[in-house]
Amino acid sequence: MIRAITIAHQYGSGGTELARLVANKLGWELLDQCLVERVVRVADLDAPAAKRFDEQAARWSGILAGRGVVLREICPFVVPRWFEQLEYESMHALTTELIRAAADFGECVIAASGAQCLMKARHDVFNVLAYAPIKERVARAQEHYPECADVQTFLRERDSQTANYILEHYGSDWLDTGLYHLCLNTSIGLHRVATLIGSTVGLPEKTCAPIAEEELVPCHLLNQL
Repeated sequence: MIRAITIAHQYGSGGTELARLVANKLGWELLDQCLVERVVRVADLDAPAAKRFDEQAARWSGILAGRGVVLREICPFVVPRWFEQLEYESMHALTTELIRAAADFGECVIAASGAQCLMKARHDVFNVLAYAPIKERVARAQEHYPECADVQTFLRERDSQTANYILEHYGSDWLDTGLYHLCLNTSIGLHRVATLIGSTVGLPEKTCAPIAEEELVPCHLLNQL
């Protein structure tokens, strides 16, 4: 029985939106990089204060605490850094803990860096790679970043960052198809791809209300690609 799905994607292929669609179709929770960042940002707050800032992030902080993970040791911040750049190694350490917790927790779509590598030996986790033709990726990036003068270079740089992260921390090529159970071209449509993923793993779809854009936190709006 599949308990979790990981979704990695080429930048500009719509992978973040795809992960939300899959989670919504299945009625599962979504753990993406934005949620990881939000957990980091509430890491030094006490539980009531963290819940006021971000109830979902506070809940995942509680899940980690229940597993014996001390967030203050992983994210040694003095005050919450809501608008500052997050420290690289702290982010990686917390991402790893959250991915493992999410897979154990079950009924979760994981779209966080390195999930496919951490979960490749688990038989209850299904790993997906989403990709798209360069023309479609460029068009999507131009729509979200109209001020970008050289979109193809921008896409190469973002994919290169992903490749370097996976190679540095997991010693793997993130485009190695051996990491994935299913590789899908999103040019057929994100809703169709989401349906294919659900049907492939044999999970029934649940009737869930679509996620309104205004309900997304700001970091989601900056990471739609």
